[in-house]
Amino acid sequence: MARYFIEISYDGAMYGGFQIQSNSQTIQGEVEKVFETFFRTAIPLTGASRTDAGVHAMQNFFHFDTDLLIEAKQLYNFNAMLPSSIAIKNIYSVPEEAHARFDATLRSYVYKIHKQKNPFLEGRSWYYPFPIDMHLMQKATDSLITYTSFESFSKKNTQVNTFECQISKAYWEETAEEITFHISSNRFLRGMIRGLVGTLLQVGRGQISLERWHEIVLSKEEQLADFSTPAHGLYLSLIQYPNYLKKLV
Repeated sequence: MARYFIEISYDGAMYGGFQIQSNSQTIQGEVEKVFETFFRTAIPLTGASRTDAGVHAMQNFFHFDTDLLIEAKQLYNFNAMLPSSIAIKNIYSVPEEAHARFDATLRSYVYKIHKQKNPFLEGRSWYYPFPIDMHLMQKATDSLITYTSFESFSKKNTQVNTFECQISKAYWEETAEEITFHISSNRFLRGMIRGLVGTLLQVGRGQISLERWHEIVLSKEEQLADFSTPAHGLYLSLIQYPNYLKKLV
């Protein structure tokens, strides 16, 4: 039995999330359906990062085990069978103990905001036409790497053993028309990035002070954070692994 990683990207707008669900169309469900059709047998997939409904991914991963022949040329067939909103980018041969979720050493996300109405960004970026103090917002953002507990930014209906996250990078990037939030960590909590973005924007708009921002982070009270940020601006952009991914040729 050999183990493989699948690298995928997707537009999450039409899906109920990444992980398979009985009552909703999901990314995992669509890929498993294609594999079962192609190989004529069920091949269960294990996902790397469970993005929520409406969230996109530039890069995410599954792993699976099989004795069947897996070849790079099958990528064409898989993609031809998948919806246009999902693409398999690569298939990798990995050690049999490799795990798509638990072996990830770093995850990165971006959140995209546009300041002027733009029909071509609808559903892929959040239209937010309000004045923002970028310097003040970045000052609050800089403090993220000094904290390790992010219970205030975790949806409570989640099953985790710890709210500890090691954020290694967090910053905002601004152009004439767009603002992008970048963040990297060893792990993220459910709803965490949308909660951070919403609350940081409150700082940028002067709705809460820097002092209040720090109080919210330390409070461990979910109801103090702003989770109203829509899913369609959020992208899983990168997952890093130890150097064992071997691309099929």
